[in-house]
Amino acid sequence: MTQDIASLRLQNLPASAARFCLSVERFCHTDLALEFTGFPILVAYSGGADSKALLLALHFLAPRLGLTLHLAILDHGLRPESVGEVTDAQALCERLGIMFHTEARDVAAYAKAKGIGLEEAGRTQRLEFFDRLRVTHGCRWIAVGHQLNDLAEDCLMRMTRGTGWPALAGMAGVVEERYIVRPLLLTPRSVIEDFLRTLGESWHVDATNTDDTYFRNRVRQHILPLFLLENPSFLETVADRWRMARSDAAFFRENLATMLHENMEGGVFLPRATLTAVPESIRIRKYIAVLATLGPGQATTVHLAALEAALKRNEGGKTIQFAGGKCAIIRDGGIVFWSKRVS
Repeated sequence: MTQDIASLRLQNLPASAARFCLSVERFCHTDLALEFTGFPILVAYSGGADSKALLLALHFLAPRLGLTLHLAILDHGLRPESVGEVTDAQALCERLGIMFHTEARDVAAYAKAKGIGLEEAGRTQRLEFFDRLRVTHGCRWIAVGHQLNDLAEDCLMRMTRGTGWPALAGMAGVVEERYIVRPLLLTPRSVIEDFLRTLGESWHVDATNTDDTYFRNRVRQHILPLFLLENPSFLETVADRWRMARSDAAFFRENLATMLHENMEGGVFLPRATLTAVPESIRIRKYIAVLATLGPGQATTVHLAALEAALKRNEGGKTIQFAGGKCAIIRDGGIVFWSKRVS
């Protein structure tokens, strides 16, 4: 395409590009049940294909949806080419009339100071940067560019770590407590790249994405391709399972909301009468929900099963230890959950 992208509008895009944009709108409204009109939106940007396609799709939808867009890009200070990526992002904003925000952080120094890995440090720094801008500029959502291939990778990583259902189906499309939305979540990477090629737009490729030091990169480069080789429709399967998981998660939330519990100093008490009034599958999810309120640390299937067995046998005084210094003890009247870190 030779026409300058700044002169384009949704109505005069090539048909395939217009369909792409409208599919993003439809996914936000239908699948995510998202109120996505009339608000400022902060777009988390990297210069890669996913974030650039997200920005352009929202730009073309903005007049239709009454959106005001802000682009935010954080320079992690880890790669020499990151300066050029920031410069290109600013130039794109100037072309499109989008508000531009950037900041440089020494992520390596932060990781060393906190004793954490670069991935975690970068994620923490990005979220802090994005959320500060969201508040400052009154943005309703932070839009991030995760797409269907990312979702498939996330599913495989969760499977490896032993995550249960429905979380096994992958990351959420909306994370309300962090104001994060993922409008491209069920869009394959190939479709995203075709959209950009149709518009004649290039994108940056982060060389660290090929570094097998990182678990996600090993999944992306070695494990996911094997699944696609065995089942070329694996991405569609992931999308179908994601939709099913959302329905199941809603069912569990509705049932858990009716289960009363008592907050106590440093913990939570679940009465036996409340627990025995629901099926085992709901009880176990209530255990998980309560443990999550007590701090970090994943509740494993083995320990949850041990707690359930102890409840059924009414083993008074039986204590089950969970990750993160959390415990549960069987009492005659039910189960007491608490955190050693709190107490």
